[in-house]
Amino acid sequence: MSTTTTDTAAEILAGFEQSFGAIFDRIAWAEDEIAQAASRHPERADAIYHSFSLLSGGDAAERMSVEAVYRAHAREILERVAHGQDTRPGTAVEVVIGLLAAAERAPLSHEGFGLCARLWAVAGLPDHDGFTGKLEHIEALHSSRIDAEEADARRACRDDARKLGRIECDGWHHGQQVPCTYAA
Repeated sequence: MSTTTTDTAAEILAGFEQSFGAIFDRIAWAEDEIAQAASRHPERADAIYHSFSLLSGGDAAERMSVEAVYRAHAREILERVAHGQDTRPGTAVEVVIGLLAAAERAPLSHEGFGLCARLWAVAGLPDHDGFTGKLEHIEALHSSRIDAEEADARRACRDDARKLGRIECDGWHHGQQVPCTYAA
């Protein structure tokens, strides 16, 4: 079987789209979440605009290829930026991803399941089979322990590189001149 240059180019393009398609999807989702956050918090729109680098997903990026999961992660980070909070602690999604990975090796404790259900609900992820419906009962029994485990888990998922550094702006956002507070 012989291949032509056209076939090879088409195959290369298809491979490129397959390899980078998920990255381009996440970029589009990030840009959309940034625009929505800027609309919700116009007083912090400039800081939110410059927060794109915080939304990579870090070590959990591969598991964030599902749109609802990635968007929940991005929303939490952008809400922290909007409120001037520390962006380094793990997000609800990052903790859930870690808990689900642990559950593949061993069953979660009641508190671990409660923490997973709590943060699943906090992230606004879709409820399957009444997953979060069990949360009220577990919270009633184990809330103080779940609180402590949440603090520990967010600390364990902390990404020290996920912080806004010095922002330099030329006054242009997406090809439009804007009165950015970070412009020289």
